[in-house]
Amino acid sequence: MSDWLCAYAITRNRPSTWDVEPSPRLIGYRDLGVVVAEAAPARFDRIDTLDPVDSALAELAREHDAVVRAVFRREPVLPLRFGTILDGEAAARRLLEAAYDQARDCLDEVDGHREWGVRVRHAEPASTTRPDTAGLTGTQYLVRRRERLKAIQRAREDVVGAAGRLEEALRRHATDHVGRARPHGVLVNTAYLVETGREAAFHAEFEWFARELREAGATVETSGPWPPYSFTDVELGAAADA
Repeated sequence: MSDWLCAYAITRNRPSTWDVEPSPRLIGYRDLGVVVAEAAPARFDRIDTLDPVDSALAELAREHDAVVRAVFRREPVLPLRFGTILDGEAAARRLLEAAYDQARDCLDEVDGHREWGVRVRHAEPASTTRPDTAGLTGTQYLVRRRERLKAIQRAREDVVGAAGRLEEALRRHATDHVGRARPHGVLVNTAYLVETGREAAFHAEFEWFARELREAGATVETSGPWPPYSFTDVELGAAADA
């Protein structure tokens, strides 16, 4: 049996089995445990250089997420950095020992919570689109163009205002939130940590403001529930090299 272990998440140190490949198991230290599985290091050798759409990388990422989700269905989890490889059980216990206090506090904070993502997009009409010039004088054309630009600006302000109200409302129902990268055209890309007992109110609030945003021409999406990938504040993988 290989000494190399792939580490997926930290959770409670309670006996459990998970019906998922690649057959994870728990290594405990006090009341914490790290979920691991036997690893073939060669599969991870090029993990930092593979293209994000590479099939080998995608397969590893799916395995990682499947294990984290399997544990998350029964216990709170702190997902570890994708591709964390440990040199045997002693290294796994060192990881837990080194991060113990922070990991225990963080695990308590996410217990009973799930992560939800909210994204708002607004595709603005091209400002360079010219109005119909048939029968217009030069002055009339400039007036029409200014009116169009003002209308575009007002529409954007309406969407931005509604997006801000959405975020403010959702924060009232979330324990924590974190902004994520916003590509061009994305006004909101936020992860929310929501207690399961408040999820109904969170989604009712989302639907209320989503209607306003859609009427203003925005695209509004929610995703989840996820394990708390965005709320693991401790660099838990740092001890892997100890």
